[in-house]
Amino acid sequence: MIHLLIGKPSTGMEKRMQILRARGISLCFLIWVMWSSGCATQPVSTTPATPQFHRSKDYILYRAGPGDTTASLAQRFLGDAELAWMIDDANDAQPFRPDGYVVIPLKIRNRGGVFDNGVQQVPILCYHRFGNHCDSPLCVPEELFERQMRYLKENGYRTISPDDLLGFLEYRSPLPLKSVMITVDDGYSSFYTVAYPILKKYGFTATLFIYTNFVGVSSKALSWNQLRELRAQGFTIGSHTIAHSDLSKKGDNESEEAYMQRLWYEIGDSKKILDGKLNQNTTFFAYPFGRLNSSAIHIAQRAGYKLAATVQRGGNPFFSDQFALQRDQVLKRDMVTFVSHLKIFQPLSLR
Repeated sequence: MIHLLIGKPSTGMEKRMQILRARGISLCFLIWVMWSSGCATQPVSTTPATPQFHRSKDYILYRAGPGDTTASLAQRFLGDAELAWMIDDANDAQPFRPDGYVVIPLKIRNRGGVFDNGVQQVPILCYHRFGNHCDSPLCVPEELFERQMRYLKENGYRTISPDDLLGFLEYRSPLPLKSVMITVDDGYSSFYTVAYPILKKYGFTATLFIYTNFVGVSSKALSWNQLRELRAQGFTIGSHTIAHSDLSKKGDNESEEAYMQRLWYEIGDSKKILDGKLNQNTTFFAYPFGRLNSSAIHIAQRAGYKLAATVQRGGNPFFSDQFALQRDQVLKRDMVTFVSHLKIFQPLSLR
């Protein structure tokens, strides 16, 4: 039956067969289901360039034609070009081959990224400043940041938004297997002049955590107009408090009442400022210095945030605490360390 339907498998087809087997799907079974279920099948054409597809309720086996991309196929068969990652993941991001076959999944599965040998996790990278001449570990040289983003692009990583992450953490929607979130703390203008053009070049977005007292104070700080532009371009603006104070403990001679007032001011009022200035509902918060306690978490929840981040190292599986998300600070200037931050899978024995 396979020979009648698709002929001798090409090298690319053999690769896709291996991918399907790795996902517990037999290609023979897939094609048998398509054949026996009376699925929609376009007639086999004698013209190799004519696209053909064979459909079951769960999958499409599609013969790629000239000009096809995962984005165009996602738009055609899934109704949304942004779902191209589903096709990439189903085919292990293998490039299209002339007249080769592509597996297109029709149903969203595995919302939590759970496999029998472990779970998917999302790395969140944390940056601060960028420049040509850096004298602090919190500053990433422009050339290095370019190399890091090029590595992500060339190796199939996709940047995600806080809304994407929230859907994953709430077990509502899956993420691409190679998802990564890029975050930048404080609000330095070097993000706009250095990092922003590089991110646009590679089609990436990021989340900026801003402490509002810093906005527009000098040429070193982002302005409100720049933040509005970034938001319009798909970047997320989150809160990093008003004055960047340590929320995890009372100050010297600070009463319990004054401490709680400060928490509400830093966490709750910063959200109100961002909401008003940027005409948005601010849902993502980052604790200054990554420090937190139960009181800070409680107030962040009551203030209306949906997510909050620390700088504790590690990845984030779907069952992570939404108000204590882990982030890896990018401090060292070598690619080996950078790649070590990109752990997208946590091995676990789930049998």
